[in-house]
Amino acid sequence: ATDTSTTGDKARMNKLDPKELFERIAGDVPQRLHQHLFVTGSLAAAYHHKARLQGQAINTKDADLVVHPAGHVMSCREMAHELLAIGWRRTNECYPKQNPEPADELRAIRLFPPDSNAYFIEFLNMPEEDQDEAKRWIRLELNDGWYGLPSFRFLGIVSIDRIASHVGLEYACPAMMALANLLSHPQVGTKRIESGSMRGLLRSAKDLGRVIALAHLAGREETESWSEQWSSATQTCFPKRWKGLLAELGKGLNELLHDQNALDEARTTTDIGILNGMNVSSEQLQAIGERLMLDVIEPCSARTAGSRNE
Repeated sequence: ATDTSTTGDKARMNKLDPKELFERIAGDVPQRLHQHLFVTGSLAAAYHHKARLQGQAINTKDADLVVHPAGHVMSCREMAHELLAIGWRRTNECYPKQNPEPADELRAIRLFPPDSNAYFIEFLNMPEEDQDEAKRWIRLELNDGWYGLPSFRFLGIVSIDRIASHVGLEYACPAMMALANLLSHPQVGTKRIESGSMRGLLRSAKDLGRVIALAHLAGREETESWSEQWSSATQTCFPKRWKGLLAELGKGLNELLHDQNALDEARTTTDIGILNGMNVSSEQLQAIGERLMLDVIEPCSARTAGSRNE
């Protein structure tokens, strides 16, 4: 859903079959840890739509694993120690700092499995309800020093309606990933991606482009049910702020749809990412986005138009 890259680990992209990758992760991560983890991001989306993608491999090397419940830092520490003890290895950009401050300079925990460099996992932390920052780094001390757990403000949304894969490992529901990305970008903004194959492109173009891509893969019949899901999930995760969040929902997407440069960048990111090889044009993305606004987002916003946060 949201970019977690800090350096060049993601720059070395390779194509992996999402079903095979789920099987590998389920086999490489001890079974007893599965209940505390679920997959999100491009891998989860590609796995869910593997039939629609007709077995097409995805351009990714990382698997974003969310540790739950919220704030469960001890669980993450124990998991990291256990994986390292059975042979998992740190990526080149995963190394300890000797001091916990400044937190935003701590390195994320990214680990290769024992016998392969084909993929790596990265731990993400579930945010607390009152997190105000778009991204917060949670300090985590391992045996050799301090690391950081990225906690994104709206990541808690993707814990709702999780789906079990064919190997039992859970993954985030596409509708919830789309909602989290929408909430994360109330405007297009100017922030750009700093590393990897999408370096220099607008951060919002990537995340909002993912929203449109997920809607395209789901199809109109399925996305029409998202409005009720989104309203319920937002109320659950943000009981004090849900009205204001839904009232503003989709403003960033609407801005992107009317900004040709941003829309073209969104098309670039979807072509590199989950819609790779499907030749979906900027014009098609715009049409899908406008349909999503009409079918799903506007009904959500209309329920709370003019309301204020409690």
